[in-house]
Amino acid sequence: MQKPTIGIIGPGRAGSALGRALHSAGYTIAAVGGRNPDNVRKLASELGARACQTPATTIDISDLTILAVPDDVILPLATDMADALCSAAGKAAVHLSGAQDRQPLKALAQQGSLRIGVFHPLQTFRRGPEAVANVTGTYFGIDADPPLRAQLMHLASDLGGHTFDLSGVDLALYHAAAVFAANYPTLLLAEAIELARRSGLDEKTAQDGMTTLLAGAVNNLKNLPPAEAITGPAARGDEGTMQRHLDALKNDPELQRLYQLLANRTKHLAPNNKEAA
Repeated sequence: MQKPTIGIIGPGRAGSALGRALHSAGYTIAAVGGRNPDNVRKLASELGARACQTPATTIDISDLTILAVPDDVILPLATDMADALCSAAGKAAVHLSGAQDRQPLKALAQQGSLRIGVFHPLQTFRRGPEAVANVTGTYFGIDADPPLRAQLMHLASDLGGHTFDLSGVDLALYHAAAVFAANYPTLLLAEAIELARRSGLDEKTAQDGMTTLLAGAVNNLKNLPPAEAITGPAARGDEGTMQRHLDALKNDPELQRLYQLLANRTKHLAPNNKEAA
């Protein structure tokens, strides 16, 4: 299958990571557009692309345009772009949101005759060039009609990724699951680092120690389901230790309640896990 030329609208974390990964995979990045001219010019220069002043121009000079913008921006952006298009028959546009279906892009299909779809990377990306390392092995959720569907599946394969079908999926529930997996462990790590610091550890030891601990927990999950991988006092049923933790958290009632809630969910997840942490 011939590789389509790619346009990126939104040179943020996801857009930049995918743009760099696609470029490395042999795709021509034809255009980069977005609200921040400096970011647009920087990424366009790096990838040998044209820096576009308007989103519609990105579509004009690309076979496949990726809208890597915040969820709430997709609909108004697509509507504005549709008003500026005469025709874009044979071209395609996709967004990266896992929380929305193709509906926000309907104006582009109706006005510009574009094929539209969803190409959601089930992945988290940091800022900077290092983020491209996360692309390989990523699972991509796809919602598109043929022939765009096949094109997106080929795109994911060239990125070293895996694909799954998003059509018919409860997207709100699916995206909430992604938030639990990608965002809240980081929040809990931040709370853990602060608690360790308050316990008397120096800041570097608190951060490095707790981050290494989390990495070990993630490593355990590579070959075990969560119910078998989870450790700690709640999984063991060590009520005395949990009560001491709750007492230590008495000055932070919200965190104390969160600890209790998570402990209760842990008991439900691993009711027969009595091994030591």
